[in-house]
Amino acid sequence: MKLTNRLQAAADLVPVCESMADIGTDHGYLPIYLVQEGRARRAIACDVNDGPLTRAREDVISSGLSRQIGLRLGGGLAPLAKGEVDGVTICGMGGLLMRDILVENEEKAQALSWLVLQPQGHVAELRQFLGRHHFRIEKEVLSLDGGQLYELMLVHPGEMEELSMLQAEIGATAAYRKDPFFKTHIERLIRKRRFVIEGAKDSKSERHRLSREKALEEVSILEGLL
Repeated sequence: MKLTNRLQAAADLVPVCESMADIGTDHGYLPIYLVQEGRARRAIACDVNDGPLTRAREDVISSGLSRQIGLRLGGGLAPLAKGEVDGVTICGMGGLLMRDILVENEEKAQALSWLVLQPQGHVAELRQFLGRHHFRIEKEVLSLDGGQLYELMLVHPGEMEELSMLQAEIGATAAYRKDPFFKTHIERLIRKRRFVIEGAKDSKSERHRLSREKALEEVSILEGLL
């Protein structure tokens, strides 16, 4: 099974395990790959919609893995029993939706040994949520796929220091700063703030003035990471 760069980065974060579940599985490529490569002995592919689950079922059957990979219809962690799997992958959902899934299924989430998360947007808000709700970010990586930069993280139940919004945008782990794409990540954050600075430069609004000052201060901090 050949994965995209994004899914390969997610697969590489998954610890070798007895069992895992892929939430929002779409075609089921990730659990198929993990079982084929011996990273997971068995897997459950979950999706909230019939269409993706039908496609996943076809791919599981064609891969000859029907005994090792189960398929379940349902949203978030709802299709799983507490403690049924060692860990889960959740890739391609918005960070706020991931947050909601973990809130709605708190006991199940805390019973997991690990989670691999690849949020589409609101990554900083997700990092802050994790730190405030007894999850610890163990490892973070960046993946460039189709011209888009993706952030991925391996998370365990546990404690970590609370992050400011800027810290949460930069990343929670020191090792993240050695990632080959970290410079690109920081440059993206700087561009976001330069847009604010440019947009507020001629405004007489006190709110815009304060936003501009904050953005200038953060640009200075971010440039220090390059």
